Amino acid sequence: MSLSTSIGMKIILRFQGICITALLLALTMAPALAQNEHDAHGQDAVHATESQSTDAAAHESDRASEGEEAHHGDSHQGDHHSTDNLTPTEEMMRILEHKVENTPYIHEYPFPSIHLPEDWIINIAGFSINMSPNRHIVYMWLGVLVTILLTWMAARQNRSGVVPRGYGNMIESVVVFIRDEVAMPFLGKDAARFMPLLLTFFFFITVMNLVGLLPFGAASTGNINITAGLAIITFIMMIASGIKANGIMGFWTGLVPHGIPWPIGILMFVIEILGLLIKPFALAIRLFANMLSGALVIGAFYALIFGMDTLIVAPMSIGFLLFMSLLKIFISFLQAYIFTMLSSFFIGMSVHQDH
Repeated sequence: MSLSTSIGMKIILRFQGICITALLLALTMAPALAQNEHDAHGQDAVHATESQSTDAAAHESDRASEGEEAHHGDSHQGDHHSTDNLTPTEEMMRILEHKVENTPYIHEYPFPSIHLPEDWIINIAGFSINMSPNRHIVYMWLGVLVTILLTWMAARQNRSGVVPRGYGNMIESVVVFIRDEVAMPFLGKDAARFMPLLLTFFFFITVMNLVGLLPFGAASTGNINITAGLAIITFIMMIASGIKANGIMGFWTGLVPHGIPWPIGILMFVIEILGLLIKPFALAIRLFANMLSGALVIGAFYALIFGMDTLIVAPMSIGFLLFMSLLKIFISFLQAYIFTMLSSFFIGMSVHQDH
């Protein structure tokens, strides 16, 4: 059966990565912006405290220390990958740090860094919002574009009405798998309604994971803000879909089984509320921890090549690096599947409370 007639591929894939990823951008940018504002206010408070110092000797000492830190900071900004006068261990740690940290520049040791704009500041009602992109946000945007492009190509090929071949057939197989093995078991007759969301989760997370394996690339899912944004979308769908299916009172009262003593019911209601909050938290941490640990392992073997003072370790490091890179390709698909499956399961629990 062709995909266009089986699950409405024309609608499902055309709108993937547009509305949902737009919401994702807003959710994932907010924590980073709040952190930037917090850091800025903290730095202002520190400078204000230092300016109020009345001890001349301490003041001069502070100024000297600040000068040294500023000089060090300028040197670091000028050359993010400088490893002069570093021991092999310190050099390895520097490379490993560059592999996983989120920065306002794109880098890959030992190549020069590509700086991103840092002055995209918007003033709204007296508040300054720093909209400057960082490395993980840039690669998330890249993931959005690639996801839209790949799904649009598949939808265009499958709209022709002929039996899909090649790339279109591959995407159809993935979509049918998500429908039959992920959506239907947990959502039943409501599976078609949630297919756009689940397909977006799977393709978008997979693309972001794989982007981290590219030269100069970084897995945006190794940033807790990104995975928290995805988990918040699942949480919103859990609550909204549960209320729509069962009513406002029906949804909240349905969290507790009927016919139990009220003291136990109150205790169970509190536990179920905590469970609602823990579910998206577990989604965010699971994806974040797995992708970050993979980047750390790959970065460690990568750092050995430059950090050790002998060539003997290079063949072993390259061999393990290739093996871990291939393993991470599998993990990228696996983690996307797990996130999609758990999202389907959690939403299904909210919609079908009687089950």
